[in-house]
Amino acid sequence: MPSTLDETLLPLHPRTGERALGRRRDGRPIWPIKGGSAEGSDPSTPPAPTGEPGANPPNADPANPPAPPANDPAAEQQLAAAEKAAQSAQAERDELLAGLRRVLDPSGAAGEQDPAKLAEQAATERDAALAEARRLRVELAAHQAAHKGGADPARLLDSRAVAAQLESLDPSDAKFAERLDTVIAAAVEANPLLRATGAPAGPAKGGADFTPGAPATVTPEQFARMSYSERVELHQLDPDLYARLSAANE
Repeated sequence: MPSTLDETLLPLHPRTGERALGRRRDGRPIWPIKGGSAEGSDPSTPPAPTGEPGANPPNADPANPPAPPANDPAAEQQLAAAEKAAQSAQAERDELLAGLRRVLDPSGAAGEQDPAKLAEQAATERDAALAEARRLRVELAAHQAAHKGGADPARLLDSRAVAAQLESLDPSDAKFAERLDTVIAAAVEANPLLRATGAPAGPAKGGADFTPGAPATVTPEQFARMSYSERVELHQLDPDLYARLSAANE
């Protein structure tokens, strides 16, 4: 039995059935705690969690870790779809490169050559084609201008010295025609054999006498001033004249 009347007024703990030891100043009951002091905390209040979230429980066996979570079917499907898309993109790339090889190398002579080298080869072939087109334009213009300058077109274009000068001309230049006429006039003046048959001769050079209708000739003085390439051209155009001038020049 309670020793005093006040003890009968103290409440009983709903779980342990023990009576409160007293009341606090604010009226809350003081419950007895086994192994604790009478001024301890309220046993009805759950203890605060300790440790970091996700830490292993104290009784976990490190030798037997918990099993990993089961695979997510949705994630596996997404991974499979991504791998399939990557394989499809690789197949499209290989097909595109194969088509490029067929265009750049129809005969298959290059084999499995690097596409970058094939592209470089195509650029080289394009530049060569452009250079050839430019050369043909210059030669056509020189052929047409030869008659105006009193030169024989065939002999003019066969001249190596003239060909070297024509290579430096740009048909897209605004002064192309003027410079072409200058090249032709200088070539005819330097080598009378380039003059067309029956064309009026220019000023007498080194005592040579050129009259209208007379065939072009070269004097020993002109032969002595000729370069090696001009002498080669003379030999090809008139071997007999070359032999006479060469013997006279010795």
